[in-house]
Amino acid sequence: MPGAWVATRLDVSDVRSWARVSVDLPEGGVVLSGPNGAGKTSLVEALVLACLGVSCRTSREAETIRTGAPALHVGLDLRGPEGAERREIGFAPRQGRRLSRDGEPVRGLADWRADGSVLVFLPEELRAVKGPPAARRRHLDRLLEAATPGYADDLAAYGAALAQRNAALRNVRAGRAGLDTVAPWDEPIAAHGARVALARRAAAHDLREPFAEWLEALGGGPGGLIGLESSPAGLADVMDAEVEQALRDRMATSRDREVAAAMTLAGPHRDDVFIGQQRGDGAVDLRKVGSQGEQRTAVLALLMAHRAHLGARTGLPILVLDDVLSELDPDRRGRLLDAVVGEGQCILTTADPGAAQAAAERGARVLGVREGLLAA
Repeated sequence: MPGAWVATRLDVSDVRSWARVSVDLPEGGVVLSGPNGAGKTSLVEALVLACLGVSCRTSREAETIRTGAPALHVGLDLRGPEGAERREIGFAPRQGRRLSRDGEPVRGLADWRADGSVLVFLPEELRAVKGPPAARRRHLDRLLEAATPGYADDLAAYGAALAQRNAALRNVRAGRAGLDTVAPWDEPIAAHGARVALARRAAAHDLREPFAEWLEALGGGPGGLIGLESSPAGLADVMDAEVEQALRDRMATSRDREVAAAMTLAGPHRDDVFIGQQRGDGAVDLRKVGSQGEQRTAVLALLMAHRAHLGARTGLPILVLDDVLSELDPDRRGRLLDAVVGEGQCILTTADPGAAQAAAERGARVLGVREGLLAA
């Protein structure tokens, strides 16, 4: 195993409610405890910014800047499988990001971000089970972008070719162009789409066992099931070496229907991920019939399975669990804390003093957060 990622010091300026704060983070479990609105989630948002260069809460970076401040700045001392580094990110509207590593400027986000260094659970992560297929695809894609070299490039290239092909199909339907304008996009869609489909297929296979193990370990019961629901559906039965040709053939045979619909009807952009459980003689689809508690446990089991996947490939990531403990019953809360406190670094936030105490009893360090103040 490559080792583990550890954040040792976080310096925050002008992020959300924080004007300025610095915190030394120990290895193992860390609990940020305090009332709602105290700024706990903003601290973990700053940590994610310093690891990945993007917010885990919004796609509009300007929203993360403290009201009245011209810009934000976050510094992080991060130790990874290849050594320690000082990472810094600044952001100002109309100026964009400023990135550096060990004091040296870095121009591109792709060259700066520490892929695989952090995994985050926010309450909205329930979308990975109960949300639309796009939410589950994105959940799996984030894992693959961190663990599989070249995957992000293939996914971006597939999306760009798909947009061009769909535009061509709209023009054909409107009578502004001929069918010959569609065909050139079939090849890049088949080539990049095959690599995306195969990477997702392999990842879903690798996640089956750890997902089932974690679902049971976290109190969700035995028989956890996860699998890729490929688009087109018949792609699931196609050998790896034949996936690219199968995508090419599907586009050729669906041309008339796709012109009528003005869109590409099948392909990795319509994949879904099945998340369920074996009960009796059949499988239960937790996406549709699972209770809120069952779905929450399934998301956490999936997150832990992702963590194991990354741990074997890029190093055990920092696990950030925001406002999850208070939503679990005492048994499941205890199971989760037993699993995450003591293995790698885990940062939890909670407004529940009882949850903070339960974590402390397992060796976690509790930091109190009160209206912009941080104290051990």
